[in-house]
Amino acid sequence: MVEKDYYRILGVSPSATEEEIKKAFFRLAKKYHPDKHRGESAGDFEIKFALINEAYNVLKDRAVKEEYDKRITASGRMHKGPSKSDYRADELYHTALKAIKMNDINSAIDLLKAAVRMEPDKAEYYSALGMALAKKPRRLHEAREMCEKAVEMEPYDVENYINLGLVYKEAGLHARARKQFEHALRWDPEHPVAIRELGLSDSRKWFLRIKQALKKIFVQEN
Repeated sequence: MVEKDYYRILGVSPSATEEEIKKAFFRLAKKYHPDKHRGESAGDFEIKFALINEAYNVLKDRAVKEEYDKRITASGRMHKGPSKSDYRADELYHTALKAIKMNDINSAIDLLKAAVRMEPDKAEYYSALGMALAKKPRRLHEAREMCEKAVEMEPYDVENYINLGLVYKEAGLHARARKQFEHALRWDPEHPVAIRELGLSDSRKWFLRIKQALKKIFVQEN
């Protein structure tokens, strides 16, 4: 795979200092932030903003930058920079998950919005977006909508119920949250988050496991 040219994306040379890289990032982030470009072309700015964030996360870290430079040297050439069509939704998704781990929630939200625009049929993108939005108290309503959509799209994915339950809990909707955790246990009686959130005892956990095993046997016999 040909490396993306992160230097070209930020408009700096490979010899740029950490301060120069930082200044270039903030200048471009301010210019291309999706919130400044609402409308039909917003998706284009989300992709551009995602690229800028990805480039900065690599070049700002000296060790990561050195490893990137080695790969560039080994490849013998640099990519001229990916276009909108070159950048895949799954790349945006995984970059967003890394941003969440780094507590860069704003970037994660922008990345996940772009992923949803590119592939609106992926429930996991909506679920992840909902979880990111839930970290912003004023955006809990949006978070609920995203997680509810994920459950609607993929009702067999346990994690969608878990995430929706956690968002409901954050919003103070405890009865709804409990219902989602109970849904999750129907598919996975040993799911640790559902068990923890429902406060189940060891005896109750064993009961659910036996119930699930009997259910499987009954289904096979019929």
